[in-house]
Amino acid sequence: MDARIIESGAGPSVDERNWAAAAHASAVLTLVIGAGTGGLGVLPVLLVPLGIYLYHRQRSRYVAFHALQAVVFQAAGAVAWLVVAVVFGGAIALAWIISGLLTVILIGLLLMPFALLLTIGLGLLIVAFPFVIAGWGLYGAWQAYHDRPFEYRWVGDVVARGMEAA
Repeated sequence: MDARIIESGAGPSVDERNWAAAAHASAVLTLVIGAGTGGLGVLPVLLVPLGIYLYHRQRSRYVAFHALQAVVFQAAGAVAWLVVAVVFGGAIALAWIISGLLTVILIGLLLMPFALLLTIGLGLLIVAFPFVIAGWGLYGAWQAYHDRPFEYRWVGDVVARGMEAA
C-alpha cells in the first residue's frame, strides 16, 4: 500500500484488515454473479466494495484505500472484459464468415482449421479473463488481510491521488 495512505501509529486492526480483505475478495462474488446473470449482475455487485468504502472512508483510511481500489479494479476489469469479448467475438465471427464465403472456391476449406483454432484460443481467453480478475482480487485480499503492501497496478496510484485530494 502507498505510504501516503498508512495511518500513523500501529498497523490496522484485525477488523480493518478483514474489511479490506472482504472488499478485494468481492471480486469472486462479481465473477459468480456476473457469470450467473450473463454479465448483468456485475453492476449491482460492485456496490459491495463501494459500500465498504463509503462506510469506512471517514473511519479507516486503510479500509477505504483497499475498498476503493477494489471498486475501481473490478469496474475496470468488467469494462475491459466487455471490450475484449466484443473485439475477440468480432474476430471469431469474421474468421468464420470469411471461411464460409471462401468455401465457394474451396479456399475457405483450408481456412476452417485456422478459424477453429482462433475460436478456441480467443474463446478461452474470453472465458479466462474474469477468473484472472477474481484471482488477482483474492491475492489482494490475502495481502490486505496480512497487512502487506498491495496496490493494483495503475489503480493504486490513481486511488491514492484521489484520496489525497479529498
